[in-house]
Amino acid sequence: MAESAAWVLALDHQLRAAVGERELVYLIEAPILLDVPRSPPYCRQVLVWNDTVLPAMDLAAWLRGQSTQRQEPLAGVFGYQSRPGADPEYGALLLSAIPTRTRVDDDQVCALPKQPRYWQTLAISCFQQGDQPIPILDLPHIFSGGLL
Repeated sequence: MAESAAWVLALDHQLRAAVGERELVYLIEAPILLDVPRSPPYCRQVLVWNDTVLPAMDLAAWLRGQSTQRQEPLAGVFGYQSRPGADPEYGALLLSAIPTRTRVDDDQVCALPKQPRYWQTLAISCFQQGDQPIPILDLPHIFSGGLL
């Protein structure tokens, strides 16, 4: 039985998703977000991290098809590779709470949640934590224009 470490992310007050332990690179409390005119509701802002402008994706807004209002923004910076052997690239996700670390094994695999209905676009797999399915995000797809 293979076991891995993961971070469980609060995308909003209800929606949860996960990434691999090494994909969460940095957490920014109260990030300075810069508005991007004429951008989609799920990516209306960017942030500057290590002299790089990163899209600040709101996956809850994308899944629900509407903008979300965040009281105290929190952003996670995530690293990913667009293909094996490529240099790491980075993107940011807006979160509603500090991520929690968990252990996941093959016995926890489950089907993606039926609602919101677009999880299959964002996730590569899913695991059960208690009575809640937790989709595992496909970061290269999300940050490489897969949500357009």
